[in-house]
Amino acid sequence: MKRKFVISIFLILICIFSISTLLYAKEIKITAENLNVRTGPGTNYETIGQVQPEDVYPVLEENGEWVQIQLDEDVTGWVHKLYTSSVTNEKNEKTTDVNQQIIAKEPKKHQSFSPLHLQGKTIVIDPGHGGRDVGAIGVRGRYESEYTLRTAQLLKQNLEQHGAIVYLTREDDRYLPLVSRVSLSNQLATDVFISIHYNSTPELPEVTGVGTFYYNDRDKELASFVQEGIINQTNMNNREIRQADLQVLRTNHQHGLLLELGFISNESEEKNIQKQVVQKAFARGIVEGLQKFFLNAPR
Repeated sequence: MKRKFVISIFLILICIFSISTLLYAKEIKITAENLNVRTGPGTNYETIGQVQPEDVYPVLEENGEWVQIQLDEDVTGWVHKLYTSSVTNEKNEKTTDVNQQIIAKEPKKHQSFSPLHLQGKTIVIDPGHGGRDVGAIGVRGRYESEYTLRTAQLLKQNLEQHGAIVYLTREDDRYLPLVSRVSLSNQLATDVFISIHYNSTPELPEVTGVGTFYYNDRDKELASFVQEGIINQTNMNNREIRQADLQVLRTNHQHGLLLELGFISNESEEKNIQKQVVQKAFARGIVEGLQKFFLNAPR
């Protein structure tokens, strides 16, 4: 009798463990762009960040139309079920492709939770060159000023989605003196000034990569964060950060960086830069770096 009782308890414990494991193993995929993550199961709770389509997260708890997900090692939040889909994990699925079988068993977790560290921050984006100042000319005959404006516009959209207040020094193909670009930054007392550029060395067409420049020592950490974010998102050649005496940084009283986002003198790199997916990756990388900067900035 005693032995049967022990066996019964053991079986119950196994069942409980199995059920809890299955609950934790359940995952969802995000289906909406910039989906708000909240501190509780309802729109009356505070928004703590956003998640993006194709992100996959473990489900911790369900409450009506809301699910609690594990965002990071020690960060959780709630999203509405309407903007998610279940991730099936069929272990018995038969396939002749070994790689497909692995993917079916263990869905790749692409997670891009974005905390609201940029909410209310003022950012000035400076698309380099413009008008009669076309900047460098690429292998394909395109102007640097075209690329910088395109990147700046995408970056502006991304930053505004994260709650930042964004200004462009130019919004079309016009010439603007360097002093006017800096003046806007100083007048607005911007939190960060970012000048967008593309590099060129026609005499060395094999050179590639992304580099970030800063002037003031106070901006070295900012430069490191942004450079790291861009490399994380693009996997381009890392030309590191450098201190440089550039007018848009030297005469700027605010935090400032100048970014060289690749070499349009390199045929393959320029072709890559023209892709929308790469342009969006630049924007995501810069945003990632800014978020880390503001997260670590003194309160």
